[in-house]
Amino acid sequence: MLLAACGSSGSGSDSKQEARDVGFKVNSGEYITITKYDDNEEKTYLKLNITVHNKSKNEISLSETDFSLYDKNNEKIETVYVNPPDEDSYKELTGSVSPEKKASGDLAYPINPEEKYELHFQPHIYDDEGNKHKELVVNVDPSKYKDDTKNVKKAIASYIDNVFLSRENPDFKTLVSNDVIKDSQKFDEELGNQIKEGFRDHTPDLKTEKIFIEKYRKALNQNIKPTYLIEYADTKNAKVMVRFKNFDTSDLFKQSRKVSEQFAKKNQKKYSYDEYDKAEKDALVYTFSRIDQILNNTKLSNSSRDYSITMKNVDGKWTILTTDDDMNSEYDDLLKAFVLEMY
Repeated sequence: MLLAACGSSGSGSDSKQEARDVGFKVNSGEYITITKYDDNEEKTYLKLNITVHNKSKNEISLSETDFSLYDKNNEKIETVYVNPPDEDSYKELTGSVSPEKKASGDLAYPINPEEKYELHFQPHIYDDEGNKHKELVVNVDPSKYKDDTKNVKKAIASYIDNVFLSRENPDFKTLVSNDVIKDSQKFDEELGNQIKEGFRDHTPDLKTEKIFIEKYRKALNQNIKPTYLIEYADTKNAKVMVRFKNFDTSDLFKQSRKVSEQFAKKNQKKYSYDEYDKAEKDALVYTFSRIDQILNNTKLSNSSRDYSITMKNVDGKWTILTTDDDMNSEYDDLLKAFVLEMY
């Protein structure tokens, strides 16, 4: 039981309120956008970073339920659950505060940016009669904080456009820090490996490979239409769901066979029995050089695939994390989704 100043209020300010035995402060605020698992709609909330200072000689328990946000009509606004992409993005305000120590954490609320609010803190401190400590109150003005999450989808869309879909998206230069040439070359290398696998015992020449890559990219540009859903985004971290309907694999093989059969029909008398290897290689060159025709005639799958891509904001630009070391293993899955198996 804590006896000292359980009923005192102390001095306060717009962001800080102190009593003799406990105090709390709103350190900072920012807008975050999240999509809950049971929903398919992005919603924006105000995230407040709070510090509680335990000045007493006893430990104080702490949870988000100790805090209440009230609007101008004195209606209470409930906190929302946030599932961040990593521990640094959002820290729950739970646990306890040791004597003469501080603890910090985050709270998120649905608010109107044009209104003002009060944040109330009810410490777990009681006097000998069991009376609660007086609430500490600070003012919250949402207009002080900026919403920097609006460019997240523009950034990932410009990256997908420029790296995978050969679309010139001007947002890339202003919003993204990735090396577009390096990442595009990596994609082209995967496409080159794909055509080499298709030729198996033969080695395609550079001309065939170049034609394949150019036509392949053009077909992606014309057929793939990604959509983007923010799972989590704040000023520094984001996780975005990239969704698109890919080409139907079974129909892809069907369209590829049609092209191969066209070659066989046109050239059925051209090759002798001893020229089997040459005929096979020429057939492959013919098929791969018509990849745009094949893909443009291939139907899309009935359902879309989802790829959760992690992003970091450094110095005002978003970096799309592209390796397992970056804790973004699904980027490799996304890249492979664009590199369709043709054989």
